[in-house]
Amino acid sequence: MKKSISIFGAILFTSMLFTSCDGNSIERDAEKVADLQCKAQKAMAEVTSGDMSALTANSDLMLEAAALAEKMEGKYISDADQQKFAEAYLKALNKC
Repeated sequence: MKKSISIFGAILFTSMLFTSCDGNSIERDAEKVADLQCKAQKAMAEVTSGDMSALTANSDLMLEAAALAEKMEGKYISDADQQKFAEAYLKALNKC
């Protein structure tokens, strides 16, 4: 289970690093990543509370994260865009 958490975290981190475009796009992409992160946290909380069916949900989230990372690859390569993405991501994650 820790391996799946590590893989999921790596995918999210990669998607944050390789993401670009205008401000609205940055915010939308950051919200997508944060929403996925929230879903993953909730699924892992269910698994740790004994709900083993949440493992399936976690697998689905990992596939969704991989697709999102692939979609965002190559975006936001400048330091300024990465900073904007990180700020938007943290703001969206606080809503979780």
